[in-house]
Amino acid sequence: MKELSPKSSQFKVLIYLAFEGPSSPTQIAEDTGISPGTVRPALRALFSKKYVTQERDRSYKSKVPFTDIVSDLFTNVIRRD
Repeated sequence: MKELSPKSSQFKVLIYLAFEGPSSPTQIAEDTGISPGTVRPALRALFSKKYVTQERDRSYKSKVPFTDIVSDLFTNVIRRD
């Protein structure tokens, strides 16, 4: 996860999925305010990095538990300051 900046759309989408569970690109865009044209490429990138899976209903699901994301943030962002 070190290659994902906390300010990036990929990171925001991953956080959303880890916290909310499986969601469609449209649902992610509506709930986060990130444009659909940004959500879809972010999901493709996360999928290629194996951070998310695509379900049969075409929703996406995080493979990274929310607690792992928070732990990574604490270790790599907060402790550096």
